Amino acid sequence: MGRLPETISLSEIKKVVALAKLSIPDIDLEQFFIEINNILSHFDKLNRLELKEVSPTSHISWSQPPSNPDEPREWMAKEELFSQAPDVIDQYFIVPKVVDKQEE
Repeated sequence: MGRLPETISLSEIKKVVALAKLSIPDIDLEQFFIEINNILSHFDKLNRLELKEVSPTSHISWSQPPSNPDEPREWMAKEELFSQAPDVIDQYFIVPKVVDKQEE
């Protein structure tokens, strides 16, 4: 598993905000910068814990998790799905472009 960075710079946060095409005031970005770095600091503390002797768990509680029966059910026909889509070409859903080449 890759290591998380110890901190994220304000310029990195601004770059992500720009790529996501969000409009966030600088005062809020500065608060987010503080909060995200506090979270990363907490993860860093968790990563430093010695857990070799701790057995893994698959659930947060020891009770039996609920299970739903795996039963087949009717799905919409392709034609019905495509009729509800904004745009379809050759049985592919067409969606608006999110990232421009110049932003990568």
